[in-house]
Amino acid sequence: MAIYHFTIHAYRDWRPDHPRGYAKRGKGYQPPDPDEAEKYDGRAKQEPAEFSREVQALLIRAAHDFCTRRRFRLFGVGNDRGHVHLVVGWRAFCAWEEVLRRLKNVLTTSLNQHFNTPGRRWFVRGGSRKRVQRRGHLDHLLDTYLPDHPGLFWREGPPLP
Repeated sequence: MAIYHFTIHAYRDWRPDHPRGYAKRGKGYQPPDPDEAEKYDGRAKQEPAEFSREVQALLIRAAHDFCTRRRFRLFGVGNDRGHVHLVVGWRAFCAWEEVLRRLKNVLTTSLNQHFNTPGRRWFVRGGSRKRVQRRGHLDHLLDTYLPDHPGLFWREGPPLP
C-alpha cells in the first residue's frame, strides 16, 4: 500500500514576509521579503483563506468521503488555521500527484458548496508530500505529529467531527 502524508496550505496563508521565509515556485526556499509580500498582495484576486473549526471539520469529512468512495484509506487528519495534514493510503497504482490533485478538487468543491462560494480559492497551488515507508513513521504521524496541531484532529476509529 502506498501511504502519503500530504500538507496543503490555505490560499495566501504563508506570505513572503513570514519571519521564517517562504517557498517560491521554481526557486525553492527564500528569505523573508516584505517587498515581495506587497507584490503578492497586489496580484491576489481573493482574500486569504482561513481554516476555522467549521472548515476543519468539513475538510475531515470531505477527505473521508473522498477516500471511502475510491477505496482509499484515510489514516488521519491534523489541522491548523493555515494548513491541513492528511495521511492517505491506496493499493491500486495511482501517482501521488493525481491523488493530491483530485483530493484538493473535492475538498474545494465541498467547501464551496457548503459556504455557497463558487470559484473561491481555498488552497495554494500544489502541496507537499512525504511517502510514509515505515510503521514507525506512520505511528509518529498519528500519535504525535497530527495531534500536536492546534486545530481539529481525527484518526481512523472515532466518529467523524
